[in-house]
Amino acid sequence: MATIMDKDVLVALLRRMYWIESEMEQLVTWEARIQFMGENVEALEQLSHDSDKHWNILQKWLARADIPVPVTVPAGLPVKIFNFSGMAPTRVFHEIMQYEILARDAYIDILNADPAVIKDLFPDDMNRKEFIQDIKGLIKDEEEHRKICAKQSGGFKIINTI
Repeated sequence: MATIMDKDVLVALLRRMYWIESEMEQLVTWEARIQFMGENVEALEQLSHDSDKHWNILQKWLARADIPVPVTVPAGLPVKIFNFSGMAPTRVFHEIMQYEILARDAYIDILNADPAVIKDLFPDDMNRKEFIQDIKGLIKDEEEHRKICAKQSGGFKIINTI
């Protein structure tokens, strides 16, 4: 993966991840809950509760960096409507897993940003250390979410035919 070498790129990614956690992941888990009506609820609740925790963490860092919290879809993200109507739970969890992998990889990109870029965003040494620890925690959570989805999807794979 390419290293983030520009503060504006890091800021844009943090804003996108805030949106994904606060809007998209919440919508996807709620849409799945409507579809399942009681099935697989424990797994969905963990994903939803952790997503709430994640956007609060990101909101904290946006505030500390004096970055406005996005109130509309940030540039680079689509307006997404989730519709799991008629999908088997295994397929739904496979779809959710794609977002968990996306989030994990984005947090890895943030963690691997050029240290000078992170220092520019968070000049205070204690803030920087706490930020890095929080991002490591987000990576760990997203990997756990991927495992939950993989378990719930039972190894479901999409096979493209030509």
